[in-house]
Amino acid sequence: MKRYGAPVMAILLVGSLTAACGGNESENSVYTLVIEASGEGTTDPGPGTYPHAPGSLVTVTATPAAGYNFLGWSGAVTGLDDRVTVTLDMDKTLTATFGTAFEPTTYQNPVLPGDHPDMNIYREGDAFYLVGSTFHMMPAFEILRSTDLVRWERVTRVVHSTAAALKQQTGPGQGTWGGFIVKANDVYRVYYAIGATQYFSSAPSLEGPWSEPTQVDIFPYTPPGSDTAYERGTGSDNSVFVDPDSGKTYMLIKNGLCKWDADHPNDFGINLVTEIDPDTGMLLPESSIDMSFVNWDQETGGCGEFSNADWSKWGEGPTMTKRGDWYYYFISTHTACGGQLHAWASKKLVDSTPEDWTWLGYVLTGEEPYAGVQHITAPFELEDGTSWAFAHSYDCTGAGAEGEKTWSNGEWMGLGREGLLLSIDWVDQEVGGQTIPVPQFTAQGRELPAPALPRSGVPFLLPVNDDFTSDEIDPAWTTYDKSENRYSVTERPGWLRIDPGADRTTWVVQKEALRSSSMVVKMEFTPRADGDAAGVRLGNGYWRDEQVLSAPTWMTSGEGFTLPAIMEVSVARVMEDKEDRIRFSFRSRSVKPASDAYTELDEPVVEGESVAAPPGEAVWLKLVRTDHKATGWFSTDGVRWTQVGREIDISALDHFYAMAHTWVGNQAGMFATNKSADFDLFTYRDGFTQIQAAEANQQSGTDIVSTEDVGPVLGGLEAGDWAMYGSVGLGGGRVSTKAIELRASSAGEGGVVEIWLDPLAGGSAIGTCKVPGTGGWDRWTTTTCDVKPTTGTHDVYLKVTGGKGELLRLTSLRFVPTR
Repeated sequence: MKRYGAPVMAILLVGSLTAACGGNESENSVYTLVIEASGEGTTDPGPGTYPHAPGSLVTVTATPAAGYNFLGWSGAVTGLDDRVTVTLDMDKTLTATFGTAFEPTTYQNPVLPGDHPDMNIYREGDAFYLVGSTFHMMPAFEILRSTDLVRWERVTRVVHSTAAALKQQTGPGQGTWGGFIVKANDVYRVYYAIGATQYFSSAPSLEGPWSEPTQVDIFPYTPPGSDTAYERGTGSDNSVFVDPDSGKTYMLIKNGLCKWDADHPNDFGINLVTEIDPDTGMLLPESSIDMSFVNWDQETGGCGEFSNADWSKWGEGPTMTKRGDWYYYFISTHTACGGQLHAWASKKLVDSTPEDWTWLGYVLTGEEPYAGVQHITAPFELEDGTSWAFAHSYDCTGAGAEGEKTWSNGEWMGLGREGLLLSIDWVDQEVGGQTIPVPQFTAQGRELPAPALPRSGVPFLLPVNDDFTSDEIDPAWTTYDKSENRYSVTERPGWLRIDPGADRTTWVVQKEALRSSSMVVKMEFTPRADGDAAGVRLGNGYWRDEQVLSAPTWMTSGEGFTLPAIMEVSVARVMEDKEDRIRFSFRSRSVKPASDAYTELDEPVVEGESVAAPPGEAVWLKLVRTDHKATGWFSTDGVRWTQVGREIDISALDHFYAMAHTWVGNQAGMFATNKSADFDLFTYRDGFTQIQAAEANQQSGTDIVSTEDVGPVLGGLEAGDWAMYGSVGLGGGRVSTKAIELRASSAGEGGVVEIWLDPLAGGSAIGTCKVPGTGGWDRWTTTTCDVKPTTGTHDVYLKVTGGKGELLRLTSLRFVPTR
């Protein structure tokens, strides 16, 4: 006979008497509270069944086990407070759920969304530093830091537009190109190109403060076959190589294209490996190793003879490493969809000749969407023996058939050249009669094994959400031209003031990094005269119409090319015809085609509408964009929104080829014209606006599923799978989040979604959401679940738990605000 403890026997007896007497609930002398614990944790009182008199108040506390988190109550009470009180007015069950944060073991590219071209990497201890081209976005020369190679943070910016070296070099496509870091005699130097000439700035630490640019001395070069020495500058997109055998530090110099030709004596390419003097930072010309032969032959990656040049075969972005007995020299072809990386190998560096180097062929092309992978950093090895490199590529979605080299524009080329992390295997191959370890790079995709490194513990790098409460402006913010002194966070503490001056516009912007964003600003601004305007915007690298006339003249209207154009979509408060209005518009202006030069602009094309502005200076503006469509909104409280006009197709901006204008990707942020405006808030990814579930920045175990009715969705969600959405704004001040809406489908019984904030930085879950079965994968329903009241900017993780097999598909998520 099974024996029960006394409390359980009492419960059984009372239950039997109640049933025998007809089950009149009002006559019950006791109710039961069943307490359950799911996962690693316990409760006080512990899990069990407890009788209580009707109307009793029972307090229960949840305590997670070490390394686990309390995820919430379900049943009699819901919520995330670890202590709750249950009123016993009937039999009830209370369940405490515990779970653990997750340690990602995989990653997906891009790890650096948005424009991160021409990168070089430097390591010091556990920290890695990345630098690259910033061009005319000021301040220039951004330094990034990471410990795990996946999550990065900005350290500083080095060069301001007021630097004397940048005189007449802050226009479109100018500024600083490339860059690398050198440390010598306890002094850090960062090198970069201005006008195809190298400069450096010095500092006692990588955080600065940085000196004004110092020009690296130029030295003459005599090309093979010529009796004349030429000054070819010191190059752009250079890198650094430290020879592990000699300890010497070399600059890898690149300038120009193709083989020297007596008929074109000033148009040829040089590729030199020249030692850097550790004391002065200058070059030692007599040490130069001439690698210019990489430009001579089209078949081995160069342009070839100038008179018959293949301009798609460039020898640019050189990097170098040594592995075992072999030196490896990497160079890139054209910087577009279809661009490639090729490599040379030699057992000899100093005094080497072209005969000492073996061409390894094209070692990296990439696959759609990143079908133009090149400009790798020097490959580097971690302590576990794995090898890695960073590279850039445009998102070339739709640019051509898989594996096909093409110059056509991709669907998202407007984002610029995004940063990809690549693992490398070295495989012995017979090349030119020698056995040489040849690098093989991982295909770019999802579920890539992550480096075994200490976790960075910083947010995923996306445009920052900013309330401007800091004494210094965040280094994510940049501007065009020499407008740095036109904005401030100190003139009105807690606000960003943009003061462009009369007949001017000043932009304060960051790199556009998402295919679906919802930018919100809170602004105080009252236009006084026609032309006054301020608001939120997204645009490409030009900022004044006439600048497109100086675009590269080799751009034509032929198939696969885009004529230079200025494009901008914005939501702004403006004065139009002496009326205070809210305007949503997409403006573009292109050059007229010409055979040899751009001499005339087409008329501007403006699409959009405006409505009367609300009373008062304060207004919230919102620019939402997804799937190449944009909408504009305004609000008087940041919660209730009014749409301005209709949806506008901005696909021309999204796929615009940055090389056709200013080398940079699209920029998102704020602007003011003619009159100062104050901004109290900028949110790049508003959590109170629907977020497309397929636009996860990192994920594990998920698939992107195409559907006819709602487009791409996040599918394949099984127990343990998760998706992360970076830089989600969840309110601040009087506005916070109180619930989450998940739009999902399930052909089975559904599943549970845990909502985590910043788990890699010690965060925890703010709620769980039971999503029911919907009767089919094409049947969508919205489930709303309470979450712990939250504000601020967070990396939001959705983690699925439940049964076996595919449990859910998600089309969108949205947080619900409260005030």
